[in-house]
Amino acid sequence: MSGKRIVITGAASGIGAAAVAQHLADGDQVVALDVKPITAKVQQALRCDMADPASISAALAAIDGPVDALLNIAGLPGTVAPELIMRVNTLGLRAITQGLIDRLQRGGAIVNVASIAGFNWARHLKDINELLATPSYEAGVEWCAAHPMDGNTAYHFSKECVVVYTMQMAGPALARGLRCNSVSPGPVATPLLPDFKEQAGSGQIEWVIDGIGRAAEPGEIAEVVKYLATGPASFVNGRDLIVDRGFSAGITCGWIDKNSSPLVKARG
Repeated sequence: MSGKRIVITGAASGIGAAAVAQHLADGDQVVALDVKPITAKVQQALRCDMADPASISAALAAIDGPVDALLNIAGLPGTVAPELIMRVNTLGLRAITQGLIDRLQRGGAIVNVASIAGFNWARHLKDINELLATPSYEAGVEWCAAHPMDGNTAYHFSKECVVVYTMQMAGPALARGLRCNSVSPGPVATPLLPDFKEQAGSGQIEWVIDGIGRAAEPGEIAEVVKYLATGPASFVNGRDLIVDRGFSAGITCGWIDKNSSPLVKARG
């Protein structure tokens, strides 16, 4: 399938840039959003700060006409301020989705990039639902201020929120003839990988990478995002697709020894 009109956040680097390149190669029109300069030759490049609701509103106003898919790829690691993490990873994603959903054409899709860091969403569902029930971006910021977290906790919680928000939106999306899914990568060789190593600490990310042989390339994650957005995935809705080369399976089934994790050893 080609000739689609795709909106991509976080389009300047990493998975977002890989997604831009792949959709352009497919003949799609790309509207690229990022706070950083966008160098790809897209149909429309918009500066958008996902931490600033006014910037999001301006970007939404600049996107004209119908859209076939929204790829929410922008995100920050746990090495920055917790409020900033929540603004970009959760509240900004929600704002851009709510602002575009009525412009998505039937048969279209929303794909959110979460993380395997969000796998504990069920343990925190009460708090997640409270945050996602806030009526506005500003109210979401107030909720976060009333529930202080450190950077690592905020990152995990923000991605748990993305997984749950994806499931929540699957119903309203279906009612509009759309689909909403998420992708949860493990470690990816993007410019942010050193930040994730610092965030996790104690060699934890290196241990994960050793367990599966290597980190993913950005294009490998972007291919899965593209499959859910414009590929033959017409009956896939409300799912979080883990893309971690089997790491989660290894932990579950024991062919990766979780007790050898640096974090587990440190706690023990």
